[in-house]
Amino acid sequence: MKDNVKRAYTLRNLKDSDLFPLLKIMRKIGIKDLEQVFTIDRTDKTDEDAGKLVVLGIADIVIGNLDRAETEIYEFWSNLSGMTVDELKDSEFGTLPLMIFDTFSGVKNTDFFKVLSKLL
Repeated sequence: MKDNVKRAYTLRNLKDSDLFPLLKIMRKIGIKDLEQVFTIDRTDKTDEDAGKLVVLGIADIVIGNLDRAETEIYEFWSNLSGMTVDELKDSEFGTLPLMIFDTFSGVKNTDFFKVLSKLL
């Protein structure tokens, strides 16, 4: 996905040493709780409606738990970007979410996430 948003940062490729910090973040944001999202009652629901409920459920769990991993999230993306934690916290609104999006959608990280998904 290409967009026209100018990035004020450069992210390095993920490496093996990123595995454990990422797993810690995922555990804190409730990755185990996601199982409940996929056990919705599909009675009288189209596939599209069921899919929307799953996405909303995932978003609710992740957003509801993000504050539990705030320190780890800032530290992790500080390390990926080369910015200090304070620089990242003081950056323009939306920078961190854009970094997270770029990390998870980046083609350069596809193999890393394939391996990570097998561990979950």
